[in-house]
This record gives sequence, C-alpha cells and structure tokens, in this order.
Amino acid sequence: MDTNTLSPTSTGPLRSLLRDASLIQASQYFDGSEVTLCEPQDLRLGQVLKRYMAMIILNGTDLRIVIKVHFDLEPVRTYRQSRHAPESDLADKKIIDFMKELSNQIGGRVCRAFDTQGNPVGMSVPLCTRGIYEIYADYAPKTGAVEKFGDFWRLDGAFESVYCSCYVELLAKRDYSGVTCSNDDAQEGELDFL
Repeated sequence: MDTNTLSPTSTGPLRSLLRDASLIQASQYFDGSEVTLCEPQDLRLGQVLKRYMAMIILNGTDLRIVIKVHFDLEPVRTYRQSRHAPESDLADKKIIDFMKELSNQIGGRVCRAFDTQGNPVGMSVPLCTRGIYEIYADYAPKTGAVEKFGDFWRLDGAFESVYCSCYVELLAKRDYSGVTCSNDDAQEGELDFL
C-alpha cells in the first residue's frame, strides 16, 4: 500500500532536530556534564530498552511527534547521589519526576525550534510508563497522504546511558530543513532578573 520512500527533506532534518535537542538538553540537564550521542548496537526500534519511559507528545497543524526517554532508576539515582541530591530526591517517584522533566525540556526545545520558523507546536505534560509498553508501539514507516517514521539513539554520560526514541507523523508535505536547534540558542527564553 505505501511503497514510496519517505521524503528526505522531511525526515532527515526532523531526525537531526530531535537528536540534537536531546543531546543539548541532556548536557544542560545533567549539570553540563559531557553527553555523547551513539547509535544503538544490536537493538531495534520498538524493542524494550529500559524499565521506564518518560514521554512527551508534540502536536502541530501538520505534524505529530512522540518523544520517549527510556531509563532505569538505579543509574539515575547513582548520578543524583554523586551530585549530593537530598535523600528525599532519591525516592523512585522523585527519580521518575526528574526524568519526566528531562523529556519535558527536550520537547520544549523542539517546540522553540519550530516556533522560530513560524510553525507553532503544542506540547503535552510529560508522562511516564513502564518500558514494557514499548512492545505496543508501531514504528513501521509509511508514505502516502501521511508520512510516518520512527528513530532511536542512545545518550551516554555521567548517568550511564539512556535511550531516546521518537515517532513522527507528517500530515502534509513540507521541507523541514530550516528547523534546527543548536547550543547557541541554549540560553534563549531564559529570564533575566534585574
């Protein structure tokens, strides 16, 4: 049914945008520590990657994006302990909230990138669920009236590793090559107190 290939003017820039946003935000979120983006080895999209998933949903007039951050509690807890987080911030619920906020910040950066190009995108509240529910995700690429694709990558840093995955639906043919994010706009949107 959908035998055409996905449009590289849509998928390539969006893949780069989502990967760049996650890398920049993770580096900032984890106290400016070095974070590297890696291709997952011996894994496939839609596979259960970690015990939990924090996710954010973005909706625009002509696209939908689901961004997921796959993580385990213990490595994040160990990272937080190394940063002298109070004991009250090390409970499972607090670690989950900490990772939900990371997904929220990644989504916010993506929204700002679209907004600078005049394509406003709305964002859900961050959600968290068990990683096992990843088996129900459908990442099969499709072309036609609606283009659909998925992607995933790994972020390594002081927190060991987390995986990020995305699911993108394009409801209209558009060139997204102008939608980018960089470290230069990292401070954009912050408030200055006088």
